[in-house]
Amino acid sequence: MARNEEKELVRKLRKGNEEAYIKLLDIYGNRLLKTCYLILKNEKDAEDIVQDTFLRVFNQIDNYNGNSSLYTWIYRIALNLCKDKIKSRREFEIYEDIFETKEKVEDIVFNSIDREILRRELFNLNALYREILILFYFEELAIKEISEILEKKEGTIKSRLSRGRVILKNAIERGGELYE
Repeated sequence: MARNEEKELVRKLRKGNEEAYIKLLDIYGNRLLKTCYLILKNEKDAEDIVQDTFLRVFNQIDNYNGNSSLYTWIYRIALNLCKDKIKSRREFEIYEDIFETKEKVEDIVFNSIDREILRRELFNLNALYREILILFYFEELAIKEISEILEKKEGTIKSRLSRGRVILKNAIERGGELYE
């Protein structure tokens, strides 16, 4: 969404414009649901988190300061709610489906292993790395956006992304034995 369009949408949301609420749901609802599902691996929990996220967005739109994109702000709310849900479950399961990228590690993954092994190894990967991998590959967010969402320095994000790739690649090459 272009920055001008985003500003106009926020302006309408702040005025309580119902069409703006619908547009926001149309633009970000499915994308957020997919991401929450990949993080929580539970459809009902993901739906609940997305609903809670949009309720918070609608109720707290006046707190949005425009320093980041609207999606980054919304995503940060959803991610925090997902983390709270995970803490309450005392488990951390993440990610299903496919990595789509042009990176060498991912090419190795897709050309040489069964996707079930990939999925299993993603679930076994340390949460610090899984979170960044999903934001980078599934959500296709830039390092800067991930940095804003997770409130970490860009260098930390780059380091964890690199380390996560290496750990995942090594585990897959060993046939699914994860060592960190």
